[in-house]
Amino acid sequence: MLFLVFITTSHVLAQGNTAENIILKGIVIDRENSRALAYVSVGILNKPIGTVTDTAGHFSFGISQDNFADTIQVSIVGYAALKIPVRDFTPAADKTIRLSVKPQQLAEVTITNAIRATNTEIIGRQAVSKFVQVSVHNKKTADETIGSEMGMLYKTSQKQAIIKNFNFYISVNNFNFIKFRVNIYAVKNAMPDTLLCHQQIFATVDNFKTGWTNINLDQYNIRVNREFIITVQWIEGRMDKKETPLTVLPVAITPFSKNCYARIASQDKWKKMGVNLSNFVTIAY
Repeated sequence: MLFLVFITTSHVLAQGNTAENIILKGIVIDRENSRALAYVSVGILNKPIGTVTDTAGHFSFGISQDNFADTIQVSIVGYAALKIPVRDFTPAADKTIRLSVKPQQLAEVTITNAIRATNTEIIGRQAVSKFVQVSVHNKKTADETIGSEMGMLYKTSQKQAIIKNFNFYISVNNFNFIKFRVNIYAVKNAMPDTLLCHQQIFATVDNFKTGWTNINLDQYNIRVNREFIITVQWIEGRMDKKETPLTVLPVAITPFSKNCYARIASQDKWKKMGVNLSNFVTIAY
């Protein structure tokens, strides 16, 4: 049984160019040195409309006239988030968005010599069952998946721990290349809040790979406390031939425990779901 999680919630992206479908496009650069910024989240705040910039800093996505009263948010770790009213965004021309570096944006996460991690613990779901699965794709093109994000809440009894590695399972994949961003959040009011790493963490899957992908996080020295959320965000993908995109993840249904979080676009509102992904982490304390 295929349980489609990322079903469309907005007709805007599903349509082609129409009188009501307006394309917003532009480039995001560093304000100080004019360097193009890759993989910046750009989208309508709290709505499933948006994307991330490509490697040259460019972005493009569609909105409708109904979005004229909304706000565009532009954000990436290390820079101050920027909010722009849609009405101020000129649809007829490319837009250059300049982001300012924000030093000390995140809480300190460097591990000192006073913390000696001698014990390890595995948290999450290591089982793999393909009876129920989810698709990470919204509609029929992978472009609509860019910026979408999905992950799990993890709980530990430890007040202070270090994340050693993160593991996620893909059961079906017809992409020759996929690039993901791994985001690690603190938890506030049972929802993802502040990012806990001051660097971007990327993972790639090549040659139609399925099975487990292990990401070593030792170098990032990420400290967590009791609860944290780890998500996998789709950044880019490449297919060898034109076909319906398939990237499928096994899950276990947990209707009374909604510890899975997802959003369709990069600035979308988070939604909680009653499934457990085949994802797990190793922590040290």
